[in-house]
Amino acid sequence: MKKIAFVGAGAMAEALVKGLITVELLPAEDIWLTNHANEERLHELHTAYGVTVTRDQTDLLKDADVIMLSMKPKDAEAALSSLKAAKLEPGQVIVSILAGIHTSFLESYLPFNQPVVRAMPNTSATILEAATAIAAGVHAGSEEMKNVSRLFKTVGEVVEVAEEDMDAVTAISGSGPAYLYYMMEALEEASSQVGLDENVGKQLLIQTFKGAAKMLEQSDLTPAQLRANITSAGGTTAAGISVLEEQGVKIAIQACIKAAADRSKEMGQAFNK
Repeated sequence: MKKIAFVGAGAMAEALVKGLITVELLPAEDIWLTNHANEERLHELHTAYGVTVTRDQTDLLKDADVIMLSMKPKDAEAALSSLKAAKLEPGQVIVSILAGIHTSFLESYLPFNQPVVRAMPNTSATILEAATAIAAGVHAGSEEMKNVSRLFKTVGEVVEVAEEDMDAVTAISGSGPAYLYYMMEALEEASSQVGLDENVGKQLLIQTFKGAAKMLEQSDLTPAQLRANITSAGGTTAAGISVLEEQGVKIAIQACIKAAADRSKEMGQAFNK
């Protein structure tokens, strides 16, 4: 890969940039970025990572193997209109990380046969632990999908899904880290309330999360079975679980995921008519 061009320079773009530089997929100067109007943001990214920033769309797109659409959804139409006027090279792969926006809408702005792939990574890309789902547009073949998969595998794990599953993916893995941080926030506060030193509580919680994730990864047991294995009748875990059940925590989490998936659909409705 010779060059990646990012159209949009927000938090997700930065996460991917940091990951790509960490694994040395290509030199920092061959990662190009632009955004709608925030010059200060571009300067920050150039200073922090040594990436190339530009306002010249011709320079941005020239020889780019992948053009990453990473702007805010509200800026998508303007960016796509600009791309429509550009002379894209055959075979340049357009990768969209825009929540809710279908590949068919993107394709309507692009030259016929331009390959489009929709992706939903998460911000754990910064530490090479992203969970990314990718879905093919009409003109993205197996070779394009393999190349996009290789790209995102440099920053974590990749799964290929049907496009109709992408709103659910957005709710589970795209937004998922925020839900886990929210839970960690509550557990940290609770650990202080029961008398643990703040640093001790944080250390224990981090390792507990890591250990639980590895157990789930390495075991054939379901989460429910793993939970049952450490929940003795009348014990401390059972006491805690009973409160979670009384408070409807499982139902709240399910409602949280549904709300996020519904919002992903809503965000795309303006574009997918």
